[in-house]
Amino acid sequence: MRRREAARKHIRTRAAYWADRLKIAPKTVRVQRMARKWGSCSSGGIVTLAEDLADQDKRFQDFVIVHELLHLRVQNHGRLFKALMSLNVPGWQAQDFRRLHTKS
Repeated sequence: MRRREAARKHIRTRAAYWADRLKIAPKTVRVQRMARKWGSCSSGGIVTLAEDLADQDKRFQDFVIVHELLHLRVQNHGRLFKALMSLNVPGWQAQDFRRLHTKS
């Protein structure tokens, strides 16, 4: 149980860091088991992140966290969203974008 709690704390800490840096205030950041996705964002301001994201490379963690937080500002994956991603996570395009939406 300690391992799970440490993983959740790590992801919450990274999410808080990025929320502060992006000046975005999510209503809630949840870290929980997620079978199919690494993260999600609701229109109500709830960002949910997979607890096993803590087992992934730090760049991928940042990619997922920033991606979900930015959806609180931009709900689509259009040019503005991509520009904000590039500004905050340079080289993010090298990440496998499909991997973000499905865990496989």
